[in-house]
Amino acid sequence: MSSTTTGQAAAPTRLPVHCDCEVLPPPELTQEILPVSAVVPGERSEWRDGTLTVARDLAAGVAVPLVTSVAVDIVAPGRRDVRTDTVLDVAPLAVKVEGGLGEGVTRLAGGVVLVVTGVDADGTQLGEAGNSAGVLSERMADAAAGTPDPGDWIIRIAVTIAAGQRMERPGPAAAHRAADLVADRLRRALLEAPSDAGIERRTLAEPAGPGPRVALVKLVMGQGAMHENLVLPAEPGGVRGGASLIDLGNLPQQLRVNEVRDGALHSLCCVGPSSKETTLHYYRDPLVAALAEDSEVKLTGVIVVGSPAQEADKRFVARRVGAMVAAAGVDGAIVATEGFGNNHIDFAAEIEEIAKYGTPTVGVCWSAARGMVSGNEYMYALVEVNKATSGQESDVLGENTADAHDARRAIAMLKTLLFGADTLPSPRSWEAGLARENQKLVEAAAAGNSGRPTLTEGIRSEVPVSATAPTPLTALARSLRTATVALVSSAGAHTVGDTPFRPYADYSLREIPGAAIDDDLTFASGSYDNSDVNTDPNCLFPLARLRELAEAGVIGRVSPAHFAMQGGGTEIELVKTRTGPKLVERLQESGVDAVVLIGACGSCHRSAVVLQRLVEQAGIPTVIIASLPAVAAQLGAPRIAATDTPMGAALGAPHDTAQQRRILTAALDLVVHAREAGTIERIPETYRSRASMA
Repeated sequence: MSSTTTGQAAAPTRLPVHCDCEVLPPPELTQEILPVSAVVPGERSEWRDGTLTVARDLAAGVAVPLVTSVAVDIVAPGRRDVRTDTVLDVAPLAVKVEGGLGEGVTRLAGGVVLVVTGVDADGTQLGEAGNSAGVLSERMADAAAGTPDPGDWIIRIAVTIAAGQRMERPGPAAAHRAADLVADRLRRALLEAPSDAGIERRTLAEPAGPGPRVALVKLVMGQGAMHENLVLPAEPGGVRGGASLIDLGNLPQQLRVNEVRDGALHSLCCVGPSSKETTLHYYRDPLVAALAEDSEVKLTGVIVVGSPAQEADKRFVARRVGAMVAAAGVDGAIVATEGFGNNHIDFAAEIEEIAKYGTPTVGVCWSAARGMVSGNEYMYALVEVNKATSGQESDVLGENTADAHDARRAIAMLKTLLFGADTLPSPRSWEAGLARENQKLVEAAAAGNSGRPTLTEGIRSEVPVSATAPTPLTALARSLRTATVALVSSAGAHTVGDTPFRPYADYSLREIPGAAIDDDLTFASGSYDNSDVNTDPNCLFPLARLRELAEAGVIGRVSPAHFAMQGGGTEIELVKTRTGPKLVERLQESGVDAVVLIGACGSCHRSAVVLQRLVEQAGIPTVIIASLPAVAAQLGAPRIAATDTPMGAALGAPHDTAQQRRILTAALDLVVHAREAGTIERIPETYRSRASMA
């Protein structure tokens, strides 16, 4: 031990740290654009003199479990008036020449894209809330980031999967894997192109602007079935080697800007609805492009995050997004989401977790005439990406996705907040012309700033965020032990053989007999993995459990009739004026004393609450079993039995009859004991927990 002067602490010995390691700048990405002026069939796949030849047997030997067939054809520019199955994806044709994603050299076929379509062996489209089947030219927006440009050649890969697999996670994923195997054969043709092929080269550096540091949070779908995404595949925009966001817990993944621009994201969405984004959209994302090219800000990276199926997981993931943004020390953030419905819960929560610490935050989303499914007071600067004149979701691929104009408004809103001004509040309800008015203001301000969006006086938030006060409670008129109880589903439950619902926005009502057994029940498609309800319909329509409670004397009797609608993608006003009055009339005719409602996806929950409020106002007490209680509370549900379960299994795990009975019993107890409108009772059950299976 070394000696020290009395009363003084020894000074620490500092040892020099030496490193002979080479310190490199962030890696650059070089894109080689291989021009394609024509695509023709031939004996072997090759590129020569601007012509890409596609082997006639390109799909031969492609074998993927659950895939029954794969076919390839060529669609020329101006020849898109051909029939198509649902477009599962649109992707670039690109291959790594050197290095990994986001660095080295990537070769891209210019003037050609891959279009993947899907159907099952029974001829059922692989869309969920709608589908893009029909005439190809009528089912794709002309100028969207995620659709082919008008002059592009299309190589169409048509995949058929086994019947009955369209709404379970492995089915659509298998279609994408099969298409990727076909794409690999075309990627080899790009690699073999002659060295004197007239390739255009451009180099992309990571953004390095001197201005405020900005993070982009990209919220993509992640709850299974047709809502899944892969990150960091082996090839640009590919499937092989990619990690599933679901398997990563939907937790935020920090990507470098060049990784995103090099195809680090693959969309496994079944892109029927117009607000979903394709792999091509990710590849040339307008928000990424605009932020990366804006010299007044520095885009620090892109945080990619998924949308879990359980609300508790949504809250956890949102907190991790907030922590990641805070740790990055950025000056501002943009949170962008695709789709509509349950993901609004994640969207709202992530904006809150970032903005509540004082970080200026702008949101970019689609809701338009449908309205936000969930919201909070931190959502004060929102950009609406709607393009449809009706303000509705459609079956036109890419129609309601973000474009370059939306990106400029988002940047202008963020700079307005960063540079010390406020955005004006949104209107009380959606105004179709507000985005155009804002765009004029943005371009006028940008004209004095070398064309760059900047602080824009008078710019308004474009998306209304409102909450509804809960409906006053109606008391149960008799003892629960003597009461007649009915179930009402907004998740598309119906009997086998009954007229199927439209995939979304169906305002008709289906009656389900009280004596129906499990094998009699099926579900229309919805924005969730159908694996659980396909195994056990009581996960979302607990009719067998309700009969057991009647036999045990917990309730008086099961209603002779129960009712359902397909609540996904609906308009509140039409549910209120078309479906609701019919439901109230039928419940009253059935002599019902109490009603239990169950939803599935975010917009299903919303439809269920609209029905619940009308039934309660008609003098019949209600309760909703909600796996997404934030949505139910936002819409003013009178009683909410909140479960820690996935969207597709509000009553708990398949065949866990004890858990399903406990949840249903707790919900019925709430009908009796709730004293305050808007009561939320959190039921202490966990999906597939050991305790619940005991």
